[in-house]
Amino acid sequence: MRGSSANRLPSRRRSHRQVTEATTAVSVRRVSNALTGVAGVHHVAAELSRRGLIALPTVRNTAGYDLIVARADGRDHANIQVKTSLNRVQFFPMPESRNVRAGRKDYYVLVRWLKREGRFEGFMLTGEQARREVRRGERFQRRNVRRGRRRKIVPSIYVGPKVESRCRGWRERWERWTL
Repeated sequence: MRGSSANRLPSRRRSHRQVTEATTAVSVRRVSNALTGVAGVHHVAAELSRRGLIALPTVRNTAGYDLIVARADGRDHANIQVKTSLNRVQFFPMPESRNVRAGRKDYYVLVRWLKREGRFEGFMLTGEQARREVRRGERFQRRNVRRGRRRKIVPSIYVGPKVESRCRGWRERWERWTL
């Protein structure tokens, strides 16, 4: 019986929704750190371009900067390092404080994905602020290493509730910054 349902094998066909959910779940788990970083850099570049600036991503192995940003008239520029997370992290890994670029035109943009809102949240620090925050974290961690509470120092910038007033300023700078 050719059309009989009794002789049919179970269908392997999935609905579009099942395929989409399965594909999304797999792809989110498998995003490499490199691709996460590239996503952050392009998000920042797109946002700055939307604000009328020229935002040029650097070659992947360029030391120190992810974006060179300039005004359309070429009269000013900034160097930006982007740190990205696809989770709502409270710590962004950084180089040691002595290696944080802190020139007059150096900036750090920290972006993290807010899953519930479906968007990136950004924080912008000057190079000097970033160096100061990394140094603050290194001092705190160094004390805990001496007390036996930590094994090593991990340079980072903290963006959690204990520094909410500073985070608010960094968030506002990112939302309004232009050259």
